[in-house]
Amino acid sequence: MFNKVLVLCTGNICRSPYAEALLQLRAPSATVSSAGLGAMVGDPADEIGTALAIARNVDMSAHVARQVNRQMIAQADLVLVMDDEHIERLHRKYPEARGKSFKLGKWRDNKNIVDPYMKSEEFFGLVLDEIDKSVETWLPHIH
Repeated sequence: MFNKVLVLCTGNICRSPYAEALLQLRAPSATVSSAGLGAMVGDPADEIGTALAIARNVDMSAHVARQVNRQMIAQADLVLVMDDEHIERLHRKYPEARGKSFKLGKWRDNKNIVDPYMKSEEFFGLVLDEIDKSVETWLPHIH
């Protein structure tokens, strides 16, 4: 069972803040945080994503993007990323993340979750659906 979860995406304004907020909501005893591999440091979560999240009873309105660092990796029991490129970038920069980093879509045929940044509201909603389904598959492993 994992207790300290770090969720990563690229900019830390679309996918990872939503997955973080949803995981924290669904596994309240866990410690969940998020960051970006190329974070838009200091930016809030995407406006469209925040509105769609609220409609799903997920609040990420207080989110502020931050850049992943070695300390975050060290503190996490589990690091969840969105796609193959994230795994490659993460392992290249932080080889110590090997063995505890997986795609959020691991239990769904190792599915990649595409970036909704600058896409339509409809597309963004479909991505959040994929995150919802993927988070559900991790819940048995997180406490």
